[in-house]
Amino acid sequence: MRYVLTPFMRYTALLFALQLAPSANAAADSDCTDLDCLLCPAMQDPDSYLEGNMKLMRELTPGKDRWLFRSEVDLTNSFGMPRNMTSEYARLIAALADKGIELGMILQPTRGLMHRDKVRPDRAMGFDYEQARNNYDAYLAQLRHAGALVPDLTQLLDHPPQQEYFFRRDHHWTSDGARATARLVADYILQQPIYPQLSNKQYLTEEGLTQYKDGTLNLALGSLCGNDFGFQYVPGYRTVPAVNDVNALFDEQPDPEVILLGTSNSAARDEENKQFNFDGFLKEYLSIDLLNFARPGAGEYGAVVEYLNSASYSPDSPPKLILWELPANYTLADPLMYRQLIPAIEGQCAEGETVLSKRQERSSLKAAERIELLSNTGAGRRSLGGYNGYLDIRIGDRDVKDFYIIVYYDNGTRDKVWIRREAIVSGGQYYLELSKAAEFRNANLLSVFMEPTETSQTPTTLEVRLCR
Repeated sequence: MRYVLTPFMRYTALLFALQLAPSANAAADSDCTDLDCLLCPAMQDPDSYLEGNMKLMRELTPGKDRWLFRSEVDLTNSFGMPRNMTSEYARLIAALADKGIELGMILQPTRGLMHRDKVRPDRAMGFDYEQARNNYDAYLAQLRHAGALVPDLTQLLDHPPQQEYFFRRDHHWTSDGARATARLVADYILQQPIYPQLSNKQYLTEEGLTQYKDGTLNLALGSLCGNDFGFQYVPGYRTVPAVNDVNALFDEQPDPEVILLGTSNSAARDEENKQFNFDGFLKEYLSIDLLNFARPGAGEYGAVVEYLNSASYSPDSPPKLILWELPANYTLADPLMYRQLIPAIEGQCAEGETVLSKRQERSSLKAAERIELLSNTGAGRRSLGGYNGYLDIRIGDRDVKDFYIIVYYDNGTRDKVWIRREAIVSGGQYYLELSKAAEFRNANLLSVFMEPTETSQTPTTLEVRLCR
């Protein structure tokens, strides 16, 4: 007979083993408080965080009551967009507004802000709550000033939920943290002019399976020190329609009016243990249906790319509201993000909007090979100086997600950008605005090349259009 250890059995066995294990340093163990004997010097060694997932754990530091924090993420005092990027963010808001879409930003506070009482003064790593709070509040104001709908989540800092908002040793919020956030977001959206325009549907939330978390920080501790603090168990929830109308399952569903984008905190998972039910709480508190396009492991804006390039988005029948959940550590400062998202809002360009185009079939793609996608030379050369268009790039092989696009101009300059997508984000469709940088502003576009970073033996098609 094969026996399978459940997480609870594993946790119990670990605690039992720790109690029986002989101490390597009896004197140190006798002075051990709050399980400090499980810690090790490698946690404070910068070389421990140079590779792989450990780069995201820099620097692991203990808190009170078996909490673990990351000094560079959880205990940061700095938040906000660089000033030179606020205009780009405002452009994104304006592009959505042109389609009739409101953007709501849900900026999740850090673990240090939410659980400052668990930060040990001797291991605070420079964390200053008042400074961090002021900068977080200023970030919310930045987003609000640009035209987004931004609920004031500093209320969570002043009135935290009774249950723990975050897991003690994991970077995700608990379901209770998700519920507290959804309540504040809903109270805010209910007061906005957009809300009466949304169709109503009633939902109820009920208790689900108990959730257990080993924890990303706990796993990092195990990697560094060979020890861990075990699993944490918290309540789980699920949300269901208030009325079970079987006939409604077969009715034609209307286009979604509300879209939820974001990170693994918001993502709907097949495994109920990893579903924090943020979308469900929003459905219940707002009495609306929504389409959840949040993606785990998609980075800062991968979920936005996934949605805008999907069949669920149409520029001709757009949603009324997009809610974008992000941890406050993200700064929205990548210029390439805006150069991809803003044209994606416009979508694929039609024949009448196409300035240049070319389609080709390739038997393979070779790493570092220069492939000409568009040419504006010879007798048919067009005057494209100061052109404000964008590239609509369609790649038949959807697994091609890592490549360079190089645009050459007649003044000897070139604009080379590196486009890459996380594994969970679909390939196939890409957009790229032509650069607005001063060195390209008055130059004429000559050609566009693609340079793959990896070799692929899969036959594919490359279709590129320069759009108005």
